[in-house]
Amino acid sequence: MRKICGILFILFSTAIISYGQSVNFFERVSIDIELLRQLNTPGSDISPALVKDELYFSSMPAASTASSRTRPQNMQFYDVYKTEISSEGNPLSGRQPVAGFGNRYHEGPVSWCRETGELFVTLSNVTDGDTLRRFIREEYIRLRLAVMHEVNGKWVIREEFPYNNEKFHFAHPAISPTGDTLIFSSDMTGGFGKSDLYMSVRSNESWSRPQNLGEVINTAGNEMFPTFGPGGMLLFSSDGHKDNRGQLDIYYTFLSDTLPPVHLGEQINSAYDDFGLTIHPSGDFGYFSSGRPGTGSDDIYFVRFNSLYEKIEGKVAANKNGLPLRDATVSLFDCGGNRLQETRTDIGGNFAFEAAIGRCYRFRVEKDGFVSESRDHEQGELTVFRLKEILSYRVLVVDAEDGKPLARTGIACNNLKWQTDNAGFALIDLSEKSDCEYRVTRNGYFDYVLEIDSAGMSAQASTVDTLRMFRKEENRVITLNNLVFYRDMWRIMPESEKVLERLVKLMKDNPGMRVEIASHTDSRLADDYNLWLSQKRSDSITDYMTDNGIEKERLVSKGYGETQLLNHCTNWVECSNAEHLVNRRTEFRILSF
Repeated sequence: MRKICGILFILFSTAIISYGQSVNFFERVSIDIELLRQLNTPGSDISPALVKDELYFSSMPAASTASSRTRPQNMQFYDVYKTEISSEGNPLSGRQPVAGFGNRYHEGPVSWCRETGELFVTLSNVTDGDTLRRFIREEYIRLRLAVMHEVNGKWVIREEFPYNNEKFHFAHPAISPTGDTLIFSSDMTGGFGKSDLYMSVRSNESWSRPQNLGEVINTAGNEMFPTFGPGGMLLFSSDGHKDNRGQLDIYYTFLSDTLPPVHLGEQINSAYDDFGLTIHPSGDFGYFSSGRPGTGSDDIYFVRFNSLYEKIEGKVAANKNGLPLRDATVSLFDCGGNRLQETRTDIGGNFAFEAAIGRCYRFRVEKDGFVSESRDHEQGELTVFRLKEILSYRVLVVDAEDGKPLARTGIACNNLKWQTDNAGFALIDLSEKSDCEYRVTRNGYFDYVLEIDSAGMSAQASTVDTLRMFRKEENRVITLNNLVFYRDMWRIMPESEKVLERLVKLMKDNPGMRVEIASHTDSRLADDYNLWLSQKRSDSITDYMTDNGIEKERLVSKGYGETQLLNHCTNWVECSNAEHLVNRRTEFRILSF
Protein backbone atom coordinates (compact mmCIF):
# COMPACT_ATOMS: atom_id res chain seq x y z
CA MET A 1 0.00 0.00 0.00
CA ARG A 2 2.90 2.38 0.68
CA LYS A 3 3.82 2.18 -3.00
CA ILE A 4 0.51 3.71 -4.07
CA CYS A 5 0.15 6.45 -1.45
CA GLY A 6 1.64 9.01 -3.84
CA ILE A 7 -0.95 8.13 -6.48
CA LEU A 8 -4.10 7.24 -4.60
CA PHE A 9 -4.90 10.30 -2.56
CA ILE A 10 -7.45 10.48 0.05
CA LEU A 11 -10.95 11.07 0.14
CA PHE A 12 -13.23 11.25 3.02
CA SER A 13 -16.99 11.17 2.79
CA THR A 14 -19.89 11.40 5.11
CA ALA A 15 -23.64 11.31 4.86
CA ILE A 16 -25.51 14.58 5.17
CA ILE A 17 -28.00 12.91 7.46
CA SER A 18 -26.30 12.33 10.81
CA TYR A 19 -28.11 10.36 13.48
CA GLY A 20 -25.38 10.87 16.04
CA GLN A 21 -23.16 8.47 17.91
CA SER A 22 -26.07 7.06 19.90
CA VAL A 23 -26.52 4.59 17.01
CA ASN A 24 -23.08 2.89 17.15
CA PHE A 25 -23.00 0.13 14.61
CA PHE A 26 -19.71 -1.41 15.73
CA GLU A 27 -20.82 -1.84 19.34
CA ARG A 28 -23.70 -4.00 18.12
CA VAL A 29 -21.86 -6.56 16.00
CA SER A 30 -19.08 -9.12 16.01
CA ILE A 31 -16.93 -9.42 12.90
CA ASP A 32 -15.73 -12.31 10.73
CA ILE A 33 -13.17 -11.62 7.98
CA GLU A 34 -12.47 -13.73 4.89
CA LEU A 35 -10.00 -13.23 2.03
CA LEU A 36 -11.83 -13.10 -1.35
CA ARG A 37 -9.40 -15.37 -3.19
CA GLN A 38 -11.52 -15.56 -6.34
CA LEU A 39 -11.15 -11.80 -6.90
CA ASN A 40 -7.62 -11.01 -5.74
CA THR A 41 -4.46 -11.21 -7.86
CA PRO A 42 -0.72 -11.19 -7.04
CA GLY A 43 -0.92 -7.44 -7.75
CA SER A 44 -2.80 -4.71 -5.88
CA ASP A 45 -6.58 -4.97 -5.50
CA ILE A 46 -8.13 -2.10 -3.56
CA SER A 47 -11.10 0.17 -2.85
CA PRO A 48 -14.23 -2.02 -3.04
CA ALA A 49 -17.37 -0.01 -3.78
CA LEU A 50 -21.01 -1.09 -4.08
CA VAL A 51 -22.55 -0.06 -7.41
CA LYS A 52 -26.12 -1.23 -7.98
CA ASP A 53 -25.97 -5.00 -7.26
CA GLU A 54 -22.30 -5.33 -8.14
CA LEU A 55 -18.96 -4.88 -6.43
CA TYR A 56 -16.54 -2.49 -8.16
CA PHE A 57 -12.86 -2.33 -7.25
CA SER A 58 -9.53 -1.06 -8.65
CA SER A 59 -6.74 -3.42 -9.59
CA MET A 60 -3.09 -3.05 -10.68
CA PRO A 61 -1.17 -6.04 -12.09
CA ALA A 62 1.76 -7.48 -10.13
CA ALA A 63 4.43 -6.05 -12.49
CA SER A 64 3.66 -2.47 -11.45
CA THR A 65 3.93 -3.25 -7.73
CA ALA A 66 7.45 -4.61 -8.05
CA SER A 67 10.56 -2.59 -7.35
CA SER A 68 10.83 0.60 -9.37
CA ARG A 69 14.22 -0.63 -10.60
CA THR A 70 12.76 -3.69 -12.32
CA ARG A 71 9.27 -2.71 -13.48
CA PRO A 72 8.66 -0.85 -16.80
CA GLN A 73 7.95 2.73 -15.76
CA ASN A 74 4.42 3.97 -16.42
CA MET A 75 3.35 0.83 -18.29
CA GLN A 76 0.99 -0.53 -15.58
CA PHE A 77 -1.85 1.27 -13.87
CA TYR A 78 -5.07 0.81 -11.94
CA ASP A 79 -8.17 -0.23 -13.89
CA VAL A 80 -11.72 -0.66 -12.60
CA TYR A 81 -13.23 -4.16 -12.41
CA LYS A 82 -16.49 -5.58 -11.15
CA THR A 83 -18.23 -8.76 -10.06
CA GLU A 84 -21.85 -9.63 -9.37
CA ILE A 85 -22.69 -10.36 -5.74
CA SER A 86 -25.50 -12.25 -4.02
CA SER A 87 -27.82 -10.81 -1.41
CA GLU A 88 -25.41 -12.25 1.19
CA GLY A 89 -22.45 -10.46 -0.43
CA ASN A 90 -20.80 -13.50 -2.05
CA PRO A 91 -19.23 -13.02 -5.52
CA LEU A 92 -21.30 -14.74 -8.22
CA SER A 93 -18.84 -14.31 -11.07
CA GLY A 94 -15.18 -13.70 -11.75
CA ARG A 95 -13.64 -10.24 -12.16
CA GLN A 96 -14.70 -8.41 -15.30
CA PRO A 97 -13.52 -5.08 -16.74
CA VAL A 98 -16.08 -2.29 -16.40
CA ALA A 99 -17.22 -0.84 -19.74
CA GLY A 100 -15.95 2.72 -20.13
CA PHE A 101 -12.74 2.14 -18.15
CA GLY A 102 -9.34 0.74 -19.14
CA ASN A 103 -8.09 3.69 -21.21
CA ARG A 104 -6.59 6.08 -18.64
CA TYR A 105 -3.36 6.03 -16.63
CA HIS A 106 -5.07 5.49 -13.29
CA GLU A 107 -8.78 4.84 -12.63
CA GLY A 108 -10.60 4.52 -9.35
CA PRO A 109 -11.65 4.38 -6.64
CA VAL A 110 -15.30 5.06 -7.46
CA SER A 111 -18.33 6.15 -5.45
CA TRP A 112 -21.88 5.54 -6.72
CA CYS A 113 -24.97 7.56 -5.84
CA ARG A 114 -28.13 5.45 -6.02
CA GLU A 115 -30.33 8.57 -5.84
CA THR A 116 -28.88 10.23 -8.98
CA GLY A 117 -27.35 7.23 -10.79
CA GLU A 118 -23.99 9.06 -10.99
CA LEU A 119 -20.58 7.46 -10.62
CA PHE A 120 -17.92 9.70 -9.08
CA VAL A 121 -14.42 8.56 -9.99
CA THR A 122 -10.72 9.35 -9.50
CA LEU A 123 -8.78 9.66 -12.77
CA SER A 124 -5.25 10.72 -13.57
CA ASN A 125 -4.56 13.70 -15.80
CA VAL A 126 -2.42 11.49 -18.09
CA THR A 127 -4.04 9.13 -20.60
CA ASP A 128 -2.69 5.83 -21.82
CA GLY A 129 -1.85 7.42 -25.19
CA ASP A 130 0.30 10.02 -23.49
CA THR A 131 2.13 7.28 -21.62
CA LEU A 132 2.97 5.33 -24.75
CA ARG A 133 4.36 8.40 -26.49
CA ARG A 134 6.75 9.49 -23.76
CA PHE A 135 7.86 8.64 -20.25
CA ILE A 136 6.29 10.69 -17.54
CA ARG A 137 7.66 10.48 -14.03
CA GLU A 138 5.10 9.31 -11.54
CA GLU A 139 5.58 12.31 -9.23
CA TYR A 140 4.40 14.64 -12.01
CA ILE A 141 1.09 12.84 -12.45
CA ARG A 142 -1.90 14.50 -10.78
CA LEU A 143 -5.26 12.99 -9.95
CA ARG A 144 -8.58 14.64 -10.75
CA LEU A 145 -12.26 14.01 -10.03
CA ALA A 146 -14.93 13.37 -12.66
CA VAL A 147 -18.64 12.53 -12.69
CA MET A 148 -19.78 9.74 -15.04
CA HIS A 149 -23.14 8.41 -16.12
CA GLU A 150 -24.12 5.25 -17.93
CA VAL A 151 -24.97 5.38 -21.63
CA ASN A 152 -25.93 2.11 -23.38
CA GLY A 153 -24.21 0.06 -20.67
CA LYS A 154 -20.99 2.09 -20.73
CA TRP A 155 -19.75 4.70 -18.27
CA VAL A 156 -18.89 8.03 -19.89
CA ILE A 157 -17.68 11.29 -18.36
CA ARG A 158 -20.44 13.86 -17.98
CA GLU A 159 -18.53 16.58 -16.15
CA GLU A 160 -15.24 17.38 -14.46
CA PHE A 161 -15.14 18.60 -10.87
CA PRO A 162 -14.77 22.38 -11.34
CA TYR A 163 -12.02 22.80 -8.71
CA ASN A 164 -9.57 20.28 -10.20
CA ASN A 165 -6.11 21.85 -10.31
CA GLU A 166 -3.06 20.50 -12.18
CA LYS A 167 -0.79 21.55 -9.32
CA PHE A 168 -2.54 19.34 -6.76
CA HIS A 169 -4.21 15.97 -6.37
CA PHE A 170 -8.01 15.80 -6.22
CA ALA A 171 -8.83 12.17 -5.51
CA HIS A 172 -11.11 9.43 -4.21
CA PRO A 173 -14.64 10.86 -4.39
CA ALA A 174 -17.22 9.89 -1.84
CA ILE A 175 -20.72 11.13 -2.59
CA SER A 176 -23.53 11.38 -0.04
CA PRO A 177 -26.67 9.22 -0.49
CA THR A 178 -28.61 12.32 -1.58
CA GLY A 179 -26.00 13.25 -4.17
CA ASP A 180 -25.39 16.77 -2.92
CA THR A 181 -22.28 16.45 -0.74
CA LEU A 182 -18.88 15.38 -2.02
CA ILE A 183 -15.91 14.62 0.22
CA PHE A 184 -12.53 14.24 -1.44
CA SER A 185 -8.80 14.29 -0.74
CA SER A 186 -6.35 16.93 -1.83
CA ASP A 187 -2.80 18.02 -1.08
CA MET A 188 -3.66 21.62 -1.87
CA THR A 189 -1.90 24.24 0.23
CA GLY A 190 -3.40 25.35 3.53
CA GLY A 191 -4.13 21.88 4.92
CA PHE A 192 -3.04 20.19 8.14
CA GLY A 193 -0.95 17.33 6.74
CA LYS A 194 0.25 15.41 3.72
CA SER A 195 -3.27 15.11 2.42
CA ASP A 196 -6.49 16.46 3.89
CA LEU A 197 -10.17 15.76 3.48
CA TYR A 198 -12.38 18.45 1.95
CA MET A 199 -16.11 18.92 1.45
CA SER A 200 -18.02 20.49 -1.44
CA VAL A 201 -21.82 20.87 -1.59
CA ARG A 202 -23.90 20.86 -4.77
CA SER A 203 -26.80 23.29 -5.06
CA ASN A 204 -28.64 24.15 -8.29
CA GLU A 205 -26.12 22.04 -10.23
CA SER A 206 -23.17 24.09 -8.88
CA TRP A 207 -20.47 22.89 -6.47
CA SER A 208 -19.40 25.10 -3.57
CA ARG A 209 -15.76 25.97 -2.97
CA PRO A 210 -14.14 23.07 -1.06
CA GLN A 211 -13.85 23.43 2.72
CA ASN A 212 -11.26 21.60 4.83
CA LEU A 213 -12.90 19.19 7.31
CA GLY A 214 -10.68 20.51 10.11
CA GLU A 215 -8.08 19.23 12.52
CA VAL A 216 -10.46 16.94 14.45
CA ILE A 217 -10.47 14.68 11.35
CA ASN A 218 -7.30 15.72 9.48
CA THR A 219 -3.82 15.19 10.97
CA ALA A 220 -0.22 15.82 9.96
CA GLY A 221 -0.33 12.43 8.22
CA ASN A 222 -2.78 10.88 5.75
CA GLU A 223 -6.54 10.39 6.16
CA MET A 224 -7.74 8.16 3.33
CA PHE A 225 -10.39 5.96 1.70
CA PRO A 226 -13.59 7.18 3.37
CA THR A 227 -17.01 5.65 2.96
CA PHE A 228 -20.48 6.23 4.32
CA GLY A 229 -21.43 3.96 7.20
CA PRO A 230 -24.67 3.09 8.99
CA GLY A 231 -26.51 5.87 10.79
CA GLY A 232 -24.46 8.72 9.33
CA MET A 233 -21.16 7.14 10.40
CA LEU A 234 -18.00 8.25 8.58
CA LEU A 235 -15.38 5.57 7.95
CA PHE A 236 -11.87 6.40 6.78
CA SER A 237 -8.25 5.32 7.08
CA SER A 238 -5.47 7.30 8.73
CA ASP A 239 -1.82 6.93 9.70
CA GLY A 240 -1.85 9.98 11.98
CA HIS A 241 -4.58 9.40 14.58
CA LYS A 242 -4.42 8.02 18.11
CA ASP A 243 -3.90 4.24 18.55
CA ASN A 244 -2.48 3.94 15.03
CA ARG A 245 -0.40 0.79 14.69
CA GLY A 246 2.17 2.37 12.40
CA GLN A 247 0.42 2.20 9.03
CA LEU A 248 -3.05 2.99 7.70
CA ASP A 249 -5.79 1.95 10.14
CA ILE A 250 -9.57 2.28 9.82
CA TYR A 251 -11.42 4.75 12.06
CA TYR A 252 -14.99 5.97 12.42
CA THR A 253 -16.57 9.23 13.51
CA PHE A 254 -19.68 11.34 13.08
CA LEU A 255 -19.58 14.82 11.59
CA SER A 256 -21.69 16.04 14.51
CA ASP A 257 -18.96 14.97 16.95
CA THR A 258 -16.21 17.18 18.33
CA LEU A 259 -14.38 14.14 19.72
CA PRO A 260 -11.47 12.47 17.91
CA PRO A 261 -12.32 9.59 15.56
CA VAL A 262 -12.49 6.10 17.10
CA HIS A 263 -10.00 3.38 16.17
CA LEU A 264 -11.76 0.17 15.09
CA GLY A 265 -9.28 -2.00 16.98
CA GLU A 266 -7.91 -5.40 16.16
CA GLN A 267 -11.26 -6.75 14.95
CA ILE A 268 -10.38 -5.22 11.58
CA ASN A 269 -7.05 -3.38 11.81
CA SER A 270 -3.74 -5.22 11.51
CA ALA A 271 -0.05 -4.30 11.60
CA TYR A 272 -0.36 -3.60 7.86
CA ASP A 273 -2.31 -1.04 5.83
CA ASP A 274 -6.09 -1.45 6.27
CA PHE A 275 -8.35 0.87 4.30
CA GLY A 276 -11.49 1.45 2.27
CA LEU A 277 -14.12 -0.28 4.43
CA THR A 278 -17.53 -0.16 2.73
CA ILE A 279 -20.70 -1.54 4.36
CA HIS A 280 -23.76 -2.81 2.50
CA PRO A 281 -27.01 -0.91 3.31
CA SER A 282 -28.36 -4.06 5.00
CA GLY A 283 -25.57 -3.86 7.56
CA ASP A 284 -24.99 -7.61 7.18
CA PHE A 285 -21.71 -7.52 5.26
CA GLY A 286 -19.04 -5.32 3.74
CA TYR A 287 -15.59 -5.24 2.17
CA PHE A 288 -12.23 -3.60 2.77
CA SER A 289 -8.66 -3.65 1.47
CA SER A 290 -5.55 -4.68 3.40
CA GLY A 291 -1.83 -5.07 2.85
CA ARG A 292 -1.63 -7.98 5.30
CA PRO A 293 -0.19 -11.25 3.89
CA GLY A 294 -2.66 -12.72 1.43
CA THR A 295 -2.73 -13.23 -2.31
CA GLY A 296 -0.94 -10.05 -3.42
CA SER A 297 0.46 -6.74 -2.29
CA ASP A 298 -3.05 -5.48 -1.42
CA ASP A 299 -6.11 -7.70 -1.22
CA ILE A 300 -9.88 -7.31 -0.85
CA TYR A 301 -11.44 -8.93 2.21
CA PHE A 302 -15.06 -9.87 2.87
CA VAL A 303 -16.51 -8.84 6.26
CA ARG A 304 -19.55 -10.44 7.85
CA PHE A 305 -21.21 -8.45 10.63
CA ASN A 306 -22.92 -10.74 13.14
CA SER A 307 -25.49 -8.95 15.21
CA LEU A 308 -25.02 -9.11 18.96
CA TYR A 309 -28.62 -7.98 19.28
CA GLU A 310 -31.92 -9.77 19.00
CA LYS A 311 -35.29 -8.46 17.90
CA ILE A 312 -37.89 -8.67 20.65
CA GLU A 313 -41.41 -8.03 19.46
CA GLY A 314 -44.91 -7.59 20.76
CA LYS A 315 -48.42 -6.45 19.97
CA VAL A 316 -50.86 -4.10 21.71
CA ALA A 317 -54.66 -4.40 21.34
CA ALA A 318 -57.79 -3.15 23.10
CA ASN A 319 -59.18 -5.53 25.65
CA LYS A 320 -62.77 -4.60 24.75
CA ASN A 321 -62.78 -5.64 21.08
CA GLY A 322 -59.29 -6.96 20.35
CA LEU A 323 -58.58 -4.26 17.78
CA PRO A 324 -54.90 -3.22 17.45
CA LEU A 325 -53.88 0.03 19.16
CA ARG A 326 -51.76 2.36 17.07
CA ASP A 327 -49.28 4.89 18.58
CA ALA A 328 -49.18 3.30 22.01
CA THR A 329 -45.91 4.18 23.76
CA VAL A 330 -43.85 1.09 24.59
CA SER A 331 -40.81 1.41 26.85
CA LEU A 332 -38.13 -1.24 27.27
CA PHE A 333 -36.51 -1.58 30.70
CA ASP A 334 -33.81 -3.85 32.01
CA CYS A 335 -34.78 -5.83 35.06
CA GLY A 336 -32.95 -3.31 37.22
CA GLY A 337 -35.56 -0.72 36.29
CA ASN A 338 -33.44 1.32 33.86
CA ARG A 339 -35.28 2.62 30.80
CA LEU A 340 -33.33 1.54 27.70
CA GLN A 341 -35.47 2.39 24.66
CA GLU A 342 -38.86 3.73 23.67
CA THR A 343 -40.98 3.25 20.56
CA ARG A 344 -44.58 3.46 19.34
CA THR A 345 -46.84 0.80 17.92
CA ASP A 346 -47.62 0.81 14.19
CA ILE A 347 -51.03 0.65 12.51
CA GLY A 348 -51.29 -3.05 13.38
CA GLY A 349 -50.43 -2.48 17.04
CA ASN A 350 -46.98 -4.04 16.57
CA PHE A 351 -43.75 -2.95 18.22
CA ALA A 352 -40.16 -4.20 18.14
CA PHE A 353 -36.83 -3.46 19.79
CA GLU A 354 -33.27 -4.53 19.07
CA ALA A 355 -31.67 -5.47 22.35
CA ALA A 356 -28.54 -7.26 23.53
CA ILE A 357 -28.96 -11.03 23.42
CA GLY A 358 -29.56 -13.03 26.58
CA ARG A 359 -30.51 -10.30 29.05
CA CYS A 360 -33.57 -9.73 31.24
CA TYR A 361 -36.09 -7.17 29.94
CA ARG A 362 -39.45 -5.72 30.93
CA PHE A 363 -42.01 -3.83 28.81
CA ARG A 364 -44.30 -0.99 29.84
CA VAL A 365 -47.16 0.07 27.53
CA GLU A 366 -48.96 3.40 27.86
CA LYS A 367 -51.69 5.01 25.80
CA ASP A 368 -54.06 7.86 26.52
CA GLY A 369 -57.44 6.50 27.52
CA PHE A 370 -56.14 3.08 28.55
CA VAL A 371 -54.77 1.56 31.73
CA SER A 372 -50.98 1.24 31.51
CA GLU A 373 -49.54 -2.24 31.82
CA SER A 374 -46.08 -3.76 32.45
CA ARG A 375 -44.87 -7.28 31.71
CA ASP A 376 -41.61 -9.25 31.60
CA HIS A 377 -40.23 -10.33 28.24
CA GLU A 378 -40.27 -14.08 27.74
CA GLN A 379 -37.35 -15.29 25.61
CA GLY A 380 -38.45 -16.29 22.10
CA GLU A 381 -42.11 -15.34 22.61
CA LEU A 382 -44.30 -12.59 21.18
CA THR A 383 -45.55 -10.44 24.06
CA VAL A 384 -49.21 -9.49 23.63
CA PHE A 385 -50.84 -6.70 25.64
CA ARG A 386 -54.63 -6.23 25.85
CA LEU A 387 -55.17 -2.84 27.45
CA LYS A 388 -58.30 -1.99 29.40
CA GLU A 389 -60.00 1.12 28.12
CA ILE A 390 -60.57 4.19 30.28
CA LEU A 391 -63.75 5.59 28.80
CA SER A 392 -63.55 9.37 28.92
CA TYR A 393 -65.01 12.40 27.24
CA ARG A 394 -63.02 15.54 26.48
CA VAL A 395 -64.66 18.96 26.31
CA LEU A 396 -63.52 22.53 25.68
CA VAL A 397 -65.51 25.25 27.44
CA VAL A 398 -65.46 28.70 25.82
CA ASP A 399 -67.32 32.01 26.02
CA ALA A 400 -70.15 31.84 23.47
CA GLU A 401 -69.52 35.37 22.21
CA ASP A 402 -65.74 35.87 22.05
CA GLY A 403 -64.65 32.22 21.93
CA LYS A 404 -62.10 32.58 24.74
CA PRO A 405 -61.53 29.46 26.88
CA LEU A 406 -63.06 29.43 30.33
CA ALA A 407 -60.70 28.10 32.98
CA ARG A 408 -61.88 26.76 36.36
CA THR A 409 -65.33 25.89 35.03
CA GLY A 410 -66.99 23.21 37.14
CA ILE A 411 -68.59 20.03 35.80
CA ALA A 412 -70.58 17.91 38.23
CA CYS A 413 -72.47 14.64 38.10
CA ASN A 414 -73.84 13.69 41.52
CA ASN A 415 -70.70 13.34 43.67
CA LEU A 416 -68.31 13.32 40.70
CA LYS A 417 -66.68 16.63 39.91
CA TRP A 418 -64.24 17.95 37.31
CA GLN A 419 -62.82 21.36 36.45
CA THR A 420 -61.44 22.85 33.24
CA ASP A 421 -57.73 23.68 33.08
CA ASN A 422 -56.20 27.03 32.07
CA ALA A 423 -56.82 26.21 28.41
CA GLY A 424 -60.51 25.49 29.04
CA PHE A 425 -60.23 21.69 28.65
CA ALA A 426 -61.66 19.00 30.91
CA LEU A 427 -61.48 15.22 30.63
CA ILE A 428 -64.58 13.55 32.07
CA ASP A 429 -64.08 9.98 33.27
CA LEU A 430 -66.99 7.80 32.14
CA SER A 431 -65.53 4.54 33.42
CA GLU A 432 -68.24 4.35 36.05
CA LYS A 433 -71.47 4.48 34.12
CA SER A 434 -73.95 6.99 35.56
CA ASP A 435 -77.37 8.23 34.49
CA CYS A 436 -76.95 11.57 36.25
CA GLU A 437 -77.12 15.02 34.72
CA TYR A 438 -73.73 16.54 33.86
CA ARG A 439 -74.17 20.23 34.71
CA VAL A 440 -71.51 22.77 33.72
CA THR A 441 -71.41 25.87 35.94
CA ARG A 442 -69.32 29.00 36.22
CA ASN A 443 -69.85 32.27 38.09
CA GLY A 444 -71.30 34.93 35.79
CA TYR A 445 -72.51 32.42 33.20
CA PHE A 446 -75.71 30.53 32.54
CA ASP A 447 -75.60 26.81 33.25
CA TYR A 448 -74.94 24.29 30.51
CA VAL A 449 -76.35 20.76 30.77
CA LEU A 450 -74.04 18.30 29.06
CA GLU A 451 -75.76 15.37 27.41
CA ILE A 452 -73.41 12.40 27.09
CA ASP A 453 -74.24 9.21 25.27
CA SER A 454 -71.44 6.78 26.13
CA ALA A 455 -72.68 4.12 23.72
CA GLY A 456 -70.05 3.62 21.04
CA MET A 457 -67.57 5.97 22.70
CA SER A 458 -63.92 4.95 22.56
CA ALA A 459 -60.72 6.10 24.15
CA GLN A 460 -59.22 6.08 20.66
CA ALA A 461 -61.51 8.91 19.55
CA SER A 462 -59.75 12.26 19.21
CA THR A 463 -62.90 14.42 18.99
CA VAL A 464 -63.21 17.35 21.40
CA ASP A 465 -66.70 18.77 21.94
CA THR A 466 -66.88 22.53 22.42
CA LEU A 467 -69.31 23.89 25.00
CA ARG A 468 -70.31 27.56 24.48
CA MET A 469 -71.49 29.31 27.64
CA PHE A 470 -73.40 32.62 27.65
CA ARG A 471 -72.76 35.36 30.16
CA LYS A 472 -75.43 35.76 32.81
CA GLU A 473 -76.48 39.42 32.74
CA GLU A 474 -79.96 40.97 32.66
CA ASN A 475 -80.71 43.12 29.54
CA ARG A 476 -77.61 41.74 27.88
CA VAL A 477 -77.90 41.78 24.09
CA ILE A 478 -76.42 38.93 22.09
CA THR A 479 -76.15 39.56 18.36
CA LEU A 480 -76.78 36.49 16.23
CA ASN A 481 -74.34 37.24 13.39
CA ASN A 482 -74.72 33.91 11.64
CA LEU A 483 -78.52 34.01 11.44
CA VAL A 484 -79.66 34.54 7.83
CA PHE A 485 -82.98 34.55 5.95
CA TYR A 486 -83.91 34.10 2.34
CA ARG A 487 -83.70 37.46 0.50
CA ASP A 488 -86.74 39.73 1.11
CA MET A 489 -88.32 36.87 3.09
CA TRP A 490 -88.67 35.74 6.69
CA ARG A 491 -88.03 32.06 6.11
CA ILE A 492 -84.92 30.92 8.00
CA MET A 493 -82.14 29.42 5.87
CA PRO A 494 -81.03 25.90 6.93
CA GLU A 495 -77.51 26.98 7.87
CA SER A 496 -79.00 29.23 10.59
CA GLU A 497 -80.55 26.37 12.51
CA LYS A 498 -77.35 25.56 14.42
CA VAL A 499 -77.37 29.08 15.89
CA LEU A 500 -80.98 28.68 17.01
CA GLU A 501 -80.25 25.22 18.44
CA ARG A 502 -77.78 26.83 20.86
CA LEU A 503 -80.45 29.31 22.00
CA VAL A 504 -82.98 26.53 22.48
CA LYS A 505 -80.47 24.58 24.58
CA LEU A 506 -79.56 27.66 26.62
CA MET A 507 -83.20 28.26 27.52
CA LYS A 508 -83.85 24.58 28.27
CA ASP A 509 -80.81 24.41 30.55
CA ASN A 510 -81.97 27.59 32.33
CA PRO A 511 -85.79 27.30 32.64
CA GLY A 512 -86.15 30.65 34.43
CA MET A 513 -84.82 32.63 31.47
CA ARG A 514 -87.11 34.98 29.53
CA VAL A 515 -85.86 36.69 26.34
CA GLU A 516 -86.76 39.10 23.56
CA ILE A 517 -86.08 38.13 19.94
CA ALA A 518 -85.42 41.43 18.14
CA SER A 519 -85.08 41.63 14.35
CA HIS A 520 -83.62 44.67 12.51
CA THR A 521 -83.35 45.70 8.85
CA ASP A 522 -81.34 48.32 6.96
CA SER A 523 -82.92 51.47 5.47
CA ARG A 524 -83.01 50.56 1.78
CA LEU A 525 -86.73 49.70 1.55
CA ALA A 526 -89.83 51.60 2.76
CA ASP A 527 -90.06 52.19 6.50
CA ASP A 528 -93.40 50.41 6.88
CA TYR A 529 -92.23 47.44 4.83
CA ASN A 530 -89.10 47.10 6.94
CA LEU A 531 -91.15 47.11 10.15
CA TRP A 532 -93.43 44.41 8.71
CA LEU A 533 -90.52 42.29 7.41
CA SER A 534 -88.57 42.47 10.65
CA GLN A 535 -91.61 41.46 12.68
CA LYS A 536 -92.21 38.46 10.38
CA ARG A 537 -88.60 37.40 10.84
CA SER A 538 -88.75 37.72 14.61
CA ASP A 539 -91.97 35.71 14.64
CA SER A 540 -90.32 33.07 12.48
CA ILE A 541 -87.53 32.64 15.05
CA THR A 542 -90.04 32.50 17.89
CA ASP A 543 -92.02 29.81 16.08
CA TYR A 544 -88.85 27.76 15.58
CA MET A 545 -88.06 27.92 19.27
CA THR A 546 -91.57 27.02 20.41
CA ASP A 547 -91.59 24.14 17.91
CA ASN A 548 -88.45 22.91 19.66
CA GLY A 549 -89.84 22.93 23.18
CA ILE A 550 -89.53 26.51 24.50
CA GLU A 551 -92.69 27.84 26.12
CA LYS A 552 -94.20 30.76 24.19
CA GLU A 553 -94.64 32.88 27.33
CA ARG A 554 -90.87 32.95 27.78
CA LEU A 555 -90.38 34.63 24.37
CA VAL A 556 -91.09 38.19 23.25
CA SER A 557 -91.07 38.73 19.49
CA LYS A 558 -90.28 42.27 18.28
CA GLY A 559 -89.49 43.68 14.84
CA TYR A 560 -87.74 47.08 14.88
CA GLY A 561 -87.33 47.58 11.13
CA GLU A 562 -84.84 50.42 10.53
CA THR A 563 -85.61 52.30 13.76
CA GLN A 564 -82.39 51.24 15.56
CA LEU A 565 -79.65 51.66 12.96
CA LEU A 566 -76.09 51.19 14.20
CA ASN A 567 -74.47 53.66 11.77
CA HIS A 568 -75.20 56.71 9.58
CA CYS A 569 -76.88 54.74 6.78
CA THR A 570 -80.36 56.27 7.07
CA ASN A 571 -82.81 56.97 4.22
CA TRP A 572 -81.25 58.59 1.15
CA VAL A 573 -77.68 58.22 2.48
CA GLU A 574 -75.37 56.43 0.06
CA CYS A 575 -73.68 53.46 1.81
CA SER A 576 -71.86 50.32 0.78
CA ASN A 577 -73.35 46.84 1.09
CA ALA A 578 -70.98 46.15 4.01
CA GLU A 579 -72.25 49.24 5.84
CA HIS A 580 -75.89 48.24 5.31
CA LEU A 581 -75.10 44.71 6.47
CA VAL A 582 -74.16 46.06 9.92
CA ASN A 583 -77.78 47.11 10.42
CA ARG A 584 -79.35 43.84 9.24
CA ARG A 585 -79.16 41.76 12.41
CA THR A 586 -81.07 39.64 14.90
CA GLU A 587 -80.59 40.21 18.61
CA PHE A 588 -81.26 38.01 21.59
CA ARG A 589 -81.99 40.19 24.66
CA ILE A 590 -82.08 38.61 28.12
CA LEU A 591 -85.06 40.06 29.96
CA SER A 592 -84.89 38.00 33.17
CA PHE A 593 -83.60 34.74 34.59
